[in-house]
Amino acid sequence: MKLAEGLLLRADLIKKIEHLVNRIRPVLIVSDDKEPQEDPVKLLAQLRKANQDLKSIIVKINKTNNETFIGDGVTVMEALAKRDSLKLLSEKLRNIRQGAQINNSGSYGRQVATVDIQALQIEIDQTGRAFREIDSKVQEINWLTELKE
Repeated sequence: MKLAEGLLLRADLIKKIEHLVNRIRPVLIVSDDKEPQEDPVKLLAQLRKANQDLKSIIVKINKTNNETFIGDGVTVMEALAKRDSLKLLSEKLRNIRQGAQINNSGSYGRQVATVDIQALQIEIDQTGRAFREIDSKVQEINWLTELKE
């Protein structure tokens, strides 16, 4: 199984667990004279099995990410951490740039930005480009790498 397939399986298992929880809730309590529409014991068993499967696939994904190199001695795990930090930085810089936009139509007198908006935009562009480059490499690795046992 490829790493990308393992990631899809992980997402499916998370959805399955949530679906099972939503099926269990309505059958936890019923009137004395009624039977539940589904057997909560069987549903709980399915939930426990799905949770065990999820744990197993997460271990394999993490092991693969820690042992697979994306280039230049960088593991997939390190690339993912860098990608996530670039995404966060890019979002925050865009918010800051938006906050620094000046509207001088008000009656507060002339306002000036305290940061270099042009330099901030250049950093936003560079950060976004670096994010896309890393994300592209990670996606490629995901489809080329076998999931480790």
